[in-house]
Amino acid sequence: MENRALTHTKRAAPAVLVLLCAFFWASCSNDPTDPSDPLTGRVDFSTGQHGWTAGFSDYPVGQEAFYELRSDYRGLPAPLDRSQNALYISGNNHSDDLFMYWKGKIVGLSPTTTYRASFEVEFATNAPSGCVGVGGSPGESVYVKAGASVIEPEALDVGGTYQMNIDKGNQANGGDNALVLGDIANSQPCGQAAPQWELKRLASGAEAVDVTTDSDGSVWLLIGTDSGFEATTSLYTTWLEATFEPIS
Repeated sequence: MENRALTHTKRAAPAVLVLLCAFFWASCSNDPTDPSDPLTGRVDFSTGQHGWTAGFSDYPVGQEAFYELRSDYRGLPAPLDRSQNALYISGNNHSDDLFMYWKGKIVGLSPTTTYRASFEVEFATNAPSGCVGVGGSPGESVYVKAGASVIEPEALDVGGTYQMNIDKGNQANGGDNALVLGDIANSQPCGQAAPQWELKRLASGAEAVDVTTDSDGSVWLLIGTDSGFEATTSLYTTWLEATFEPIS
């Protein structure tokens, strides 16, 4: 079995930026050059941000401060390994519908090819299980979504509200470009003295989204949360794994 390095494009760069070791494909058969094979790769954010950028939607234009929108690249919180970095994102969901996401562009797939894309993600969450919250629970009412699109996912001003230009679905429902993997509730019961951070993994299983690559074999990946909890949610994403199975 052989690994093939996948290059990664950072939007802000004037030319394609190749990040060696940012993303690797592993063939699922004895012939890694067979284009009919599914390809699985992982973006490991402990080794760098790899050009991924954050965004927010489903909130009024100009209300970033009120919604306390924040994103950066930082170490995990205690009691987790604080020497390990991750993608951090946070927001206060005053609209009862806030979508927070990270996106990144990958290349290395077959050009103009339709794939079924499925996902697995690991993240750190301090939202306990079984709590009652404003508008919904802080754990079970915050839905984790992952997706793929040939166009860059962006939040656009639509009549004074930021809305996504791709179909991510709404809260507990997925869309054409994104799947619901689960929620952010961790294993700790509600009511303990102080919420504790822990790592959680979610996978799409047999579910997948169809995506057709661009002429250069590129596609955009997306990982985010769609919230029905009307208060603050903060997450650290440590890695995202994607599997692409060609269907045409």
